[in-house]
Amino acid sequence: MSRLLALSFLGLLATACAPRRPAEGAANEPRPDVVLEGARLRSFEGDKLVVSGTASRVLYRRAGGEVLATHVTVRLPPGQGSRGSPLPMEGGTEITAPNMDGSLASRQWVGTGGVVVRTGDGMVARTPRLTYDAAMQRAHGEEGVTVKGPDYQMRADRFVLSAPDETFTFEGAVETVLGGATQ
Repeated sequence: MSRLLALSFLGLLATACAPRRPAEGAANEPRPDVVLEGARLRSFEGDKLVVSGTASRVLYRRAGGEVLATHVTVRLPPGQGSRGSPLPMEGGTEITAPNMDGSLASRQWVGTGGVVVRTGDGMVARTPRLTYDAAMQRAHGEEGVTVKGPDYQMRADRFVLSAPDETFTFEGAVETVLGGATQ
């Protein structure tokens, strides 16, 4: 009797210790190695701060260097301005997104879910998706963008933002309304 009880206990223990199978239809992604809540983000090149920001939650997977973040705000400091511009943008550029996925290895991240770009000069751009390349310090979007400024509005199919020289390039079909921007 005690041998039967011991075998039953071992069988129960083996069943209880087996890894759980994911629920049917659940994502079969590996668990993150690190989870950060209320994270502050900073990236440097040498002594120079090139990006700072915050995120409500950051998930990090060491294998591949994948980073997934939610409710993200990224700040790019003022650049040098382009050759033709009189001064750099006041206050730099701020990018917010509900979700950002990135790779430490490639130094690229993608913001999704309704990305908003704000400049210190009062320009506000909205796009569904934005890709940022930290090595080039350049962002681009291929899914359309709407822009409102102090005295203009515009819409374009695609855009490129260069952080170092603080220039936006709009491509594809571009519509512009000059004068007082309306809500």
